Amino acid sequence: MTTTPEHPRGAMLRAYNKQTGAQVGAVFMPAPQSGSPMTYSVDGRQYVVVAISGGAYSGEYLAFALPQNEVKPSQQ
Repeated sequence: MTTTPEHPRGAMLRAYNKQTGAQVGAVFMPAPQSGSPMTYSVDGRQYVVVAISGGAYSGEYLAFALPQNEVKPSQQ
């Protein structure tokens, strides 16, 4: 559980660079993760789904779309 200046009590889902360990992103969730994360891809876009629940918060799934990589003209 955590709190932030912009949000009430909840939890954070964080992403880390696996080579450096640096945090590269975080999103607020209204309750802590209660199950293993799942991932899937649709039309080349990757999604991450997490189950959350806790306290008075009933369980649900949250799905997050990962940012799409922009292909710059020099990379084509």
